[in-house]
Amino acid sequence: MDFFGRQVETRRLSRRLVVLFLLAVVIVALAVTSVVLVVVRLLDPASNGGTLLDPLWVDEHLSLAVWTLLTVLGVIGLASLYKTAMLSQGGGVVAQSLGGELVAADTSDPLRRRLLNVVEEMAIASGVSMPQVYVLDHELGINAFAAGHNPANAAIAVTRGALTRLSRSELQGVIAHEFSHVLNGDMRLNIRMMGLLFGLLSIAVIARLVLRHAPRSGGSGKKGGGAVAAILLAALVVMIVGYIGLFFGRLLQAAVSRSRESLADASAVQFTRDPEGLRGALVKIGALSAGSRLLDADAEEVAHMLFAPGVDRLFATHPPLFDRIKALDPSFTERAFDAARARMLAEEASAPVEDAPDDSLRREPLPASLSSVDVTPAGVAQLVGNPGTPHVRIAQQLRLSLPPSMVTATQVPRQAVALVLAFAVDTDAVVGARQVELIRNQLGVRAAETVQEWLPQLNALDAMQRLPAFLRLFPAIHRFSRLEKQRLAACLRALLRDEGRQSLHAYVLAKLAEVQLQDELDPARRSRRLTLEGVSGSLCVLFSVLARHGHDNEASARRAYEVGMHHLLPRDRPAYGVPTGWQKHLDEALGRLDDLQPAAKEQLVEALVKAIAHDLRLTIAEAELLRTVCAALHCPLPPLLAEGAGEVSA
Repeated sequence: MDFFGRQVETRRLSRRLVVLFLLAVVIVALAVTSVVLVVVRLLDPASNGGTLLDPLWVDEHLSLAVWTLLTVLGVIGLASLYKTAMLSQGGGVVAQSLGGELVAADTSDPLRRRLLNVVEEMAIASGVSMPQVYVLDHELGINAFAAGHNPANAAIAVTRGALTRLSRSELQGVIAHEFSHVLNGDMRLNIRMMGLLFGLLSIAVIARLVLRHAPRSGGSGKKGGGAVAAILLAALVVMIVGYIGLFFGRLLQAAVSRSRESLADASAVQFTRDPEGLRGALVKIGALSAGSRLLDADAEEVAHMLFAPGVDRLFATHPPLFDRIKALDPSFTERAFDAARARMLAEEASAPVEDAPDDSLRREPLPASLSSVDVTPAGVAQLVGNPGTPHVRIAQQLRLSLPPSMVTATQVPRQAVALVLAFAVDTDAVVGARQVELIRNQLGVRAAETVQEWLPQLNALDAMQRLPAFLRLFPAIHRFSRLEKQRLAACLRALLRDEGRQSLHAYVLAKLAEVQLQDELDPARRSRRLTLEGVSGSLCVLFSVLARHGHDNEASARRAYEVGMHHLLPRDRPAYGVPTGWQKHLDEALGRLDDLQPAAKEQLVEALVKAIAHDLRLTIAEAELLRTVCAALHCPLPPLLAEGAGEVSA
């Protein structure tokens, strides 16, 4: 799976969708305008017969045609903007619209705890922040979906049927499928389709309201009755036109969804230990009487997001269930549905599935004692957005290894904020004290004191624990108001620009926190798709700072800089040099580099590996710094481990 290639394909597909939807909007607007003109002509006492849309008559009423066309386009556009703005609040909005209930971090329900554990393991293995998790308690079918503009404001929801009917490995397969949508950019595409389709739907809804509430008599005389009849007929035709436009929009939506679902199945198999988990979940859907059906009336709107078909539609949003299973298990036959149905009935008769405990792995020592990892630049770049089986296994151990106090902190938003800030505080005692004082001035005494309390525990963390512990804090921060998030982002920005900072790793964590908050505050932000030549100054700053902090002398730093920059700009590149006040310059550089084209970002990741490890060996600390830098550039890397060395250097 090529993460960067998928990003290009998703953007290309998104542009095509927008063009096709705009074409549909124009056709609907022209059709509605024609209907309005016909009705007005029929009601015009000055009309002298002739064709319904006589050119001379239309020319006399051109202003009416223009205003009608603009009004229809405005209604569709405003409805789409309204829906898109509402969805920009995050995937939780979509889950809540279907009756989803947020799963609390301190839940005592064993099934919900198991769900949280599986989602967290997938997030750690992917190198992205922990999404919010919802359960659709009233839905007995087996289904799930991921929603949001980006990983920072994503939510994953599963039905009660998935929670109670699936084993841990099957649930893991379903969640891996949804994480594929998170990593591939499918969520943003789905949100855009929802917004555009809502605009087309709005015309049909308005016409339907006119039909429902318009008077059925026009007062005295045939003329009044004829006017009412004409208006009702026009509303009926407009409603039909609106639904026809919506029909073709959903036809396009379904075609896109089918291709993305097949890709997500393939990614899920790579993500988990084997295809049996995903296969088992799909087989149970085929065996269960409720299948994957959702009962909620709004399920049609999110049909293209679901793990499996949730509503009956003329055009399927997913490949046939049998074909999906056959792709995972060529020996599969329909008799397996009967066997699965019998097993589920036997399980229900013997013991309630709801009482099943979380069957997570037992605690094992972390592989962090390893001193270094063998890598190749191209191998690391291929891992971006492509976690595999070893990463899920290590993610389980990392989750279990986190200190209980930090796990508990995610249940309290104020503690989560203090922890985020503590991660961003410099490790140098003098600089750190000054930064805590800055936090005191911006966020108050209590916040500063809590940050100080966390610092000793953070310093005791293993290098491999820091990024997973950091990324699991953001679901709690989702619960803050927009103003509180803006205040936190401003405080992080002030910490980033502190020119006395010494620790590059703490700096990059602060930058990653700011990126996460900005992704949530402005999820629809568009990048500029810059080229490597257009950001040569920013590349110089990044590689100079990385080289200087990674080496004890200037000569070694220069060699590392040249190795990395030569990969990006082999002919003409800026000379090595760490700017005075590098903190501010690096902040600006990372922002510009995040706007690189996907192919250029792939080259950048390769160059980063060459600069940080020109001997092709990364210490655990260097590997984690690389992962954090990549995360700040929206290139999520799974943990780099010796156990996966063959995979990394492939």
